[in-house]
Amino acid sequence: LNGKVYAFLDNRQDVYQRWSGENIGEGSPLVPIHVDDNLRNTKSIARTFKEIIGNNVKLRGGEGLPVRFVQCSTEDAVDVASDCVDRLIDEGWANNQIALLTTNRRHPIHQDHYDQGIIDTEYWPAFHAREEEFYGHVLGFKGLERSVVILCVNGFRDISRATEQLYVGFSRARSLLVVVGDRELIDQA
Repeated sequence: LNGKVYAFLDNRQDVYQRWSGENIGEGSPLVPIHVDDNLRNTKSIARTFKEIIGNNVKLRGGEGLPVRFVQCSTEDAVDVASDCVDRLIDEGWANNQIALLTTNRRHPIHQDHYDQGIIDTEYWPAFHAREEEFYGHVLGFKGLERSVVILCVNGFRDISRATEQLYVGFSRARSLLVVVGDRELIDQA
């Protein structure tokens, strides 16, 4: 009855553009509090998207592993990113620590779940069970995280929204970020 509810939101992750940060709290007792500390990511990962989030954010994570960039064509990005999953497992990462996220079309494994209509019955429960690697789209991974994220930059449906998608994709990894795609397209976005 007299409890408190805290709601957290990051305007830079509003990839669906459903709300405006300026009106949070209007007409209600909500009080916006700006948090300028990055605690999720290692410093090496957070520096990857520092230009997007601005210089006021304090990077509080440990130094961590260097971000890996795997250059390839946009057309080959899904295949190359899939190969990265196998290499990471060979390096000793557990498969349940890995998420492969795409920026345009779904990975074939993700598409198969969608085509079979098992998104709610098997796909998301498998993510939460943390028993295997996860294949998803960056738009569906807001607020989620994994130790290792392979961000497969396989194009963008709308280049004007690409920066938002990259921000979400870059910021989902806690320990290791692997970015796969055409560096020129990434820089353009």
